[in-house]
Amino acid sequence: MKKEYFLLIILLVILVSAMILKFVPIRLSAPERVRPNIITPDKPIAPSIDKPIVDESDIASSSVVIIKRPLPGNIVTSPLIVEGQARGGWFFEATLPIKLTTQNGDIILAHYGTAQTDWMTADFVPFVSVLEFNTTATSGYLVIAKDNPSGLPEFDDSIKIPVLFK
Repeated sequence: MKKEYFLLIILLVILVSAMILKFVPIRLSAPERVRPNIITPDKPIAPSIDKPIVDESDIASSSVVIIKRPLPGNIVTSPLIVEGQARGGWFFEATLPIKLTTQNGDIILAHYGTAQTDWMTADFVPFVSVLEFNTTATSGYLVIAKDNPSGLPEFDDSIKIPVLFK
């Protein structure tokens, strides 16, 4: 009788272990770093994990970010008003990081966008930011990033929109 219970317990342990291994991912290598997407005037914003869902001339869009202004290739001046929408998961405490950089990556300004509605959702959340800056650069990028309070690189994501400075 004891032998039967012992075999039954071993069988249950094996089954439970197999179920756990099936549903729990095991990482054997370091996660790949997410590279920012560079947006061009002729293609909409498309994060590395998704294909574009909208291709309209008055917005740049993907399944996680929609930028109403500035559009790729626009000439921008200070103060620059940035308007768009991002999925709620891109925000932390109702903000997401926004930067202006030169063409070679030097930061002109680091600021944030503020959610205009409830950000604790998986849906799109409108955001706005006003960037005041001075630069001698003639071109660069508006970088909108997913806020990542954990600091873990596997949760990083961003988009880069090319802009021209006047």
